[in-house]
Amino acid sequence: MLPEKNNSELEARFDHEQFRFKTQLQLAKDFGVHGFEFAPEFSENAYSIERLVDKVAEALMYMIEKQASSWHPLLYTMDVSEQTYLQLATSNKSNWMEEFTWIVIRREALKVFFREKYS
Repeated sequence: MLPEKNNSELEARFDHEQFRFKTQLQLAKDFGVHGFEFAPEFSENAYSIERLVDKVAEALMYMIEKQASSWHPLLYTMDVSEQTYLQLATSNKSNWMEEFTWIVIRREALKVFFREKYS
């Protein structure tokens, strides 16, 4: 479940496979615009929450380490502030990347949520 307690409706939807799959497709779209392609199966079947977190964390690390010039535009596309990233990356938390990954997944899930709710 998404670790954000402010929106229980979003959390409930994220537990559904179809909603997670739509979130995966949104992630693939936004990362793809900036030169990162997930493996083909990422856009074929819904992943478990744990596997989704692992794959998104791997993609984020790749973008940070190998596609630095695309990093800021990717953050902008995902609507995640650089300040949020920097606060976590420079914290003493050992799990900062997992926390940041959840922030990214939640922002992408919100896009799907609002599209479904208001379209």
